Amino acid sequence: MRHYTCAIVYILTTLVLAHLFADGAYRWQVNSISQLAAQGYEKAWIMRAGFIGFGVLIQVTGVRRIGMARKYWLREILIMLYGLTILLSGFFSAEPFLPGTPYSQQEAQYHGAFATAAGIALTAAILVYAVTDTPNQRKIGHAVGLGLVMLFSLLFGLLPGVAGVMQRLLWVAGFSWLLYLGINLSAGAVRPGTKPAA
Repeated sequence: MRHYTCAIVYILTTLVLAHLFADGAYRWQVNSISQLAAQGYEKAWIMRAGFIGFGVLIQVTGVRRIGMARKYWLREILIMLYGLTILLSGFFSAEPFLPGTPYSQQEAQYHGAFATAAGIALTAAILVYAVTDTPNQRKIGHAVGLGLVMLFSLLFGLLPGVAGVMQRLLWVAGFSWLLYLGINLSAGAVRPGTKPAA
């Protein structure tokens, strides 16, 4: 696997399924994606499987990409760290969205810490790509991705009334950037005698 497409398709599939089977009290405009895997929620296993499977696929793809271009290991390691923290967030669940459901505050804090670390790792990965990637035209795509990820991350915290919307836009921005890496890799791979650039 040279691209992160499989990981993205997998987690988006679980997200759609989690939405289709979601409790009527869940409001996607307000509630976070993490709350589809909340503590005390009987259908949480769907999204938990999404987080864990996504993380595993990111690790497998990252190892493959490092093998293809070893000198760029740092930027791929950051993406793998992003995947690892998403994976770990699948083992520690967020607070419930259903009122009155008992839950572990400590576990919710662990989940929040891993989710925050994922955002930091993804932002760092995009930044490193923006600085190191060639040719310069590709840096524009990385800069756009970085700007969108930072913007939606900020709005997610500032606009609690539409936090669910902002988080989904953040996912769109992050996944679009990962797909952008795959497009660049494919473009670089078609030139005989050259190594992929991304």
